Amino acid sequence: MTVTDQGKHFAICNNARCRSTFLVDPAEDPGELGHICPRCNKKTLSHHVVQCSSCGTIVNMVRASDAEEKVTFNVDKCSHCGGTVEDEWNIEPLYYPDSYI
Repeated sequence: MTVTDQGKHFAICNNARCRSTFLVDPAEDPGELGHICPRCNKKTLSHHVVQCSSCGTIVNMVRASDAEEKVTFNVDKCSHCGGTVEDEWNIEPLYYPDSYI
């Protein structure tokens, strides 16, 4: 552990398919996606995120084309909070005034 790592603690990536352990600063805000590792954080620039509305777990990341706006889709429940895998497939569509996803 280096001097710059002092005071940091370990967190588990909020992406259910990753779950890697990494260092975070306790003062760092986890954001809407929770604490996600640097590798998964980089993927949010090229992937859509599927997140559970109930527990906040990232269920999946779906590759998006370069021209697409990267968005977060929500499912009501996931297999991590009492739902089923089938519940994870029921993505709620997002409606914007100028687009339909």
